[in-house]
Amino acid sequence: MKKFVPAFILIFIFVSAFAQKPNGKKIFNTRTYTFSYFGNNLVNPGIKAAINFTLAEKTTVKFKSAKNGETIDKTATKQFLTSAHVGFFWQPESHIGAFGFYEITYKRIKRKDNSCFRIGLGPGIYRSFYPGTFEVDENGTVSETAMGGRSYFAPVITFGTGKIRDKGYLHSIIFATNLMFLFDYNSGIVPLLNLEIDFCFDFKKRKK
Repeated sequence: MKKFVPAFILIFIFVSAFAQKPNGKKIFNTRTYTFSYFGNNLVNPGIKAAINFTLAEKTTVKFKSAKNGETIDKTATKQFLTSAHVGFFWQPESHIGAFGFYEITYKRIKRKDNSCFRIGLGPGIYRSFYPGTFEVDENGTVSETAMGGRSYFAPVITFGTGKIRDKGYLHSIIFATNLMFLFDYNSGIVPLLNLEIDFCFDFKKRKK
């Protein structure tokens, strides 16, 4: 796990050094909240919550003329965000998986139709909880262990697309693919494929 720490520190320093204050406000002053359906391995149900802060934001106004003379709006907003996530999922007849991770995200918004694309990565922790687990002490006595399981270093990569809304507290709806990598799982690395439906809310500045 330690060998990954310098890379995440460098990413954070890079984004912070070149960050522009979004809309003239202080960094971290723009925040949203995300509540998600989290489908582990496509079918195992779960939920996830997150808080998101805007680190940097830049809008480039651009128009392009098509061959038929029509003007095409190419205006786009680019953002860097940081976020903290926590959630769990239930794998029937097996275990409950709980996780938490931090993420640095790049988001690009096309202002013509408010469609967006995002990609993010960051370090995380995954904990499995198994029912009916037992342990043996030094005397050979077997006893049942409550909430037995294991913890893993679990970095995350996410890809998402969706729509930004101009009005209302519901800021955006994003469909995302989440790849979580469990390190030292049976002496190897095991990827977990997860699907998310993210509902992002801005309760502070957006009005109906």
